Amino acid sequence: MSSEIRCVPDALLERYLTDSLSAADRDQLEARLMESPRDRARLEELRADSAAFLIQHPPAPLVARFRRQRRRRGGSWHWPTLLTEVLLVGAAVGMLLVLQGDSLLRLLRDEPDFSVKGSVVLVMYRKEGDTGIPVSQNARLAPNDALRFEVRAPASGYVAVLSRDGRGAAFVYYPFDGVDAALYDASQPLLPGAIELDDTLGQEDVYALYSAEPFGLEWAVEALRQGRLLKEAAERHVSVGQATFVKEPRVP
Repeated sequence: MSSEIRCVPDALLERYLTDSLSAADRDQLEARLMESPRDRARLEELRADSAAFLIQHPPAPLVARFRRQRRRRGGSWHWPTLLTEVLLVGAAVGMLLVLQGDSLLRLLRDEPDFSVKGSVVLVMYRKEGDTGIPVSQNARLAPNDALRFEVRAPASGYVAVLSRDGRGAAFVYYPFDGVDAALYDASQPLLPGAIELDDTLGQEDVYALYSAEPFGLEWAVEALRQGRLLKEAAERHVSVGQATFVKEPRVP
């Protein structure tokens, strides 16, 4: 089947992520993506890679340096220093453009400096034979699908993966039935093992929790059940990444 073969080059997907395609080209690409699950999965993988890169290489220091130099000079422009700083800031802004969500204009208007929201990226893979297919946001999955998790965090520490299913039940996916977060090696972000989805249908929200320090999971499961995980995690200095899929009956 044509949908099983990737037909969109990465360069075109990257232009799509940076919103640098014309309206006609964007519409044409989106039509192709609708027919190609593998290309859609690759698009989500590139999106996650971009977010992870910015977490580990935030552009804020470049922009802050530019602003400090401007303040020291009383806000005046000096050539050729201006060209150097503009190129540095331009490179940082170019990286920011690959992120979807907050627009660059809103960041410039509302934030005191450029910043990256959050510090964890959660990527899910659906096992297909001996390979893993990246699961796009709001993808349709089925009971008994097997998933693996990749957690991209800025440094080694401790991680856990929790889920809230369509009934509102909360539980721990990783470490399986764990009561404490597991040790995490940032150089090996793909977590060991896999889980098999049960038969509860509907939207399922999956959360990766990360901290440089050990933490228990009892509070996290209860907070997730009550819909206050993000607030309580922030209070405990635990970073959170999220992904969502919809579980539907498998089509014969």
